[in-house]
Amino acid sequence: MLTAILHGKAGRVELDGQPISWRQLFRKREDLLTAVFFGRLPYLSDAAQEQILAMLIGKMAAEEFGQLRDIQFWPKLDGFDGRKYVEPDVVMEFDRHLLLVEVKPPFGGSQSSQQWRNEVQSLQSDNDDEKRIVLLALGRNMPGWRAMAQQLEDEFEELSLRVFCCEWRDLLTGISPMLNDAEVRDARIFNDWFEAFHLFGMVTATAPFSDLLPLCSSAERLSESFASLLEWGPKANTEHRNITYIDWTSLLPIVRELEKEEFQWT
Repeated sequence: MLTAILHGKAGRVELDGQPISWRQLFRKREDLLTAVFFGRLPYLSDAAQEQILAMLIGKMAAEEFGQLRDIQFWPKLDGFDGRKYVEPDVVMEFDRHLLLVEVKPPFGGSQSSQQWRNEVQSLQSDNDDEKRIVLLALGRNMPGWRAMAQQLEDEFEELSLRVFCCEWRDLLTGISPMLNDAEVRDARIFNDWFEAFHLFGMVTATAPFSDLLPLCSSAERLSESFASLLEWGPKANTEHRNITYIDWTSLLPIVRELEKEEFQWT
């Protein structure tokens, strides 16, 4: 479906009585972003899967999880305090842990400690195997999330609950370098993720200009080119015969790298 959306082949649907393209709809529905990211996670190689999990909850915590056994999207769990049910975005079952995921898109509403509390409580009542519950809040975390997380961990101390918060930009920054050494199947999944991120207005990690300079074939020739460029301005209004010739050959490796990686400059 993502491929059809990217190529404009998904057609249009009606939303609130108005026709809308799937591309526009994708940007409005966080559930589609959730499905693209977590739905492809089980298809990664074990090594890549471990790396992604480490980005989300830290390397030390990820090493405790073991093998991914099952993944549920939007499970309806029995609610408490008058609620019929709660519906977390994702529940991932590992050998020794349950990873409860609450997703917020890059824009829109923020994470809520009350929502975390309701979902942890409901998942625990459904936790027949008594696995340890880990909560991941992905996207739109409040500035004081550490205090919120600590308060919830204290509240559910008997469950040994652990709470982790991660932002989408952290994934962008972490996944970008992995593309260079990724296995073919992993690279395809990473590219799918980046396409979905782009649809949501996110871009790949920004490449500092200092990181681009080593790509140049000759530092000396690059310096000469910039020196000539500095002199070009005052001469712009003179005759063409007085304008210094600038050889941009040394900059070509940067251009090729930008075309390949779709970096942005700062």
